[in-house]
Amino acid sequence: MKRTLLATALTLCSAGLMANSFQNETNLDYRWGDILNAELKNYGLTHQFYLSPVSTANNMPLAEAGFLSRSSSILVGYDYAQFDFGGLGESSLSAWSVGGEYRDVNHNFYASLLWTEFNNTRDRAIATSLGYYVDPTWLVTLDIEHLRPDSEGSVTQYGVSTKKLMTLGNGDFMSVEASYMDLAETSLGRFGVAADYYFGQNVSLGLAYDWTTKGLFDPEADAFTVRGNWYVLPNLALKAGVTFDSVDTGDDLYHVGATFRF
Repeated sequence: MKRTLLATALTLCSAGLMANSFQNETNLDYRWGDILNAELKNYGLTHQFYLSPVSTANNMPLAEAGFLSRSSSILVGYDYAQFDFGGLGESSLSAWSVGGEYRDVNHNFYASLLWTEFNNTRDRAIATSLGYYVDPTWLVTLDIEHLRPDSEGSVTQYGVSTKKLMTLGNGDFMSVEASYMDLAETSLGRFGVAADYYFGQNVSLGLAYDWTTKGLFDPEADAFTVRGNWYVLPNLALKAGVTFDSVDTGDDLYHVGATFRF
């Protein structure tokens, strides 16, 4: 039985060595750290199905294949978080998500939607974006978030974001991102900047900085993230990261995960 399972796994992974396209991408993620005097363990599973094959050719970064392909997709996800308060006991929270992205090689317009429902509660979060490809490697979007905390009414907040993938002269690449969200019913805005350096197609190392502030500087809270991604095979990636003093929790959060394409 064990030999059969191992042989099947090797066959699936090896198939990606000959393939230059995929239509399915599955992500497994595990995050842990401290939050609200509790030990957090968070498990995430998402699956994205592309309506047309996504190519990984032209020596571009494998991690950016979906961004560059202009292929529309649908996505489903599940998250489970466990909180351990020590002698005070444990609690948990889970949520389902469904959404997708619309884009096409025949035009430069972009749209996305992600709808999240939290189990055993009326909490809901809806995130949508409308955007435009300024060029094939540069996307700018208007972002809208509608949040409905349980028994606390609802709020809608607006922001903008952008992403640019640059080809460097030495055959490497760099992805640069920036975002702003006006936090509803507060005087705060949330900013974010990030850059990932791609050492060829397979390996990347990135830094991100997020902060909330009443202006642009003098942050009320901020966080640094260091992250990396490695495609050990064309269809299998390993990833890891750490966020120092998370804006949302005030504590360090750690992350490991894997991506499989077929």
